Amino acid sequence: MNNKKISIKSAGLIAAVASVVTFSFTTLFSFSICNDSIAELRNKSKEINRIYEVQNYINNNYYEDVDNDAITDAALKGMVSGLNDRYSAYMTPEEYEADIEDSKGSVSGIGITVTESENGTLKVIEVNPNSPAESAGIVINDIIIKINGNDISKMEYSDAVNLVRGEPETEVNLTIMRNETEKEFTMLREQIDTITVTHKMLENNIAYIRIKGFKENTVSQYKEALDNSIKSGAKAIIFDLRNNGGGLLTTCESCLDPLLPEGDVATALFKNGKNEVICRSDKNELNLPMAVLVNENTASASELFSSALRDFDKAVLVGKNTFGKGIMQNTVDLDGGGGLRITVAAYKTAKSDCYHGIGLKPDYEIDLPEKYLNVDFEEIPDGEDSQLMKALEVLK
Repeated sequence: MNNKKISIKSAGLIAAVASVVTFSFTTLFSFSICNDSIAELRNKSKEINRIYEVQNYINNNYYEDVDNDAITDAALKGMVSGLNDRYSAYMTPEEYEADIEDSKGSVSGIGITVTESENGTLKVIEVNPNSPAESAGIVINDIIIKINGNDISKMEYSDAVNLVRGEPETEVNLTIMRNETEKEFTMLREQIDTITVTHKMLENNIAYIRIKGFKENTVSQYKEALDNSIKSGAKAIIFDLRNNGGGLLTTCESCLDPLLPEGDVATALFKNGKNEVICRSDKNELNLPMAVLVNENTASASELFSSALRDFDKAVLVGKNTFGKGIMQNTVDLDGGGGLRITVAAYKTAKSDCYHGIGLKPDYEIDLPEKYLNVDFEEIPDGEDSQLMKALEVLK
């Protein structure tokens, strides 16, 4: 065998060539990334320049003084509205603070719960007892079309809701449509602590627990209602989630936890393809027959609650097909103040498909008597709530 020796000079030349090749490859790779970044920056620069161009022209030519903060807020709201997603929103610092207070279960307003109608107006689905709204004569199913004279049909849902709210002892004027007749109501706002859970014992030791929304203060109220029902000898439970528009996922999870077996309850699918568990239950489980009352205003977290109980064979659903909101939002603080709520994922229970845009079909579809469509459920005389009576019949 012939051993070939490489000279030091040749070895140095090879090393130099290798270095050049490595450098060239690295440079080309970096240059490719840099080109992508530069292209992206150029696109961003064009977008920013368009905004500044409009703002500068307004500042220089608009015939009155300009409130640049108001323009910025409007621009940010417009940016989010471009998503064409009713659930995403930019909130000014004042609106964001009100949203946080509402999530806690306390808000300055007139004491109503609303949902968005198809034409962009607000439909009243609940009126709190002893509230400014009740005193003024607002009733369930009233349609709010104007707030302080402003047509709300083209507003974002969150903007319209925040317009109803405001500082305590300040006035708000609502124009509502009731049976094709316009009516006007003027009220003074109050600080209202929300009662989100009520309960009572019905015939045959069947407990009735109504959950009006999933807020921070719901957890303690729910625990008290569930504990009292069990201590009172409940042999079955009816959960009333009619007109419950949803709320906090963490609160929904806390309410489901004592009812379900250990395991994953719900998952969410994000933009990056990641499927993440968003709701779990521990090993403690309540083994009682259950029914859930639902209607067309049962939405979001309340649908998750209902679907999970049915999917785990814990409850039947009674009432009307639900709203169909199976997407979730994250809300973040912004450095410049305010908040940004963005839809980030679609979710479903661990055992069924996503119900977004479809809703949940009840096991027993029952209409409520027409004369009680504008009445709070707890005010319907005994024996005349057809949906509740069906749930009692099923559980008995």
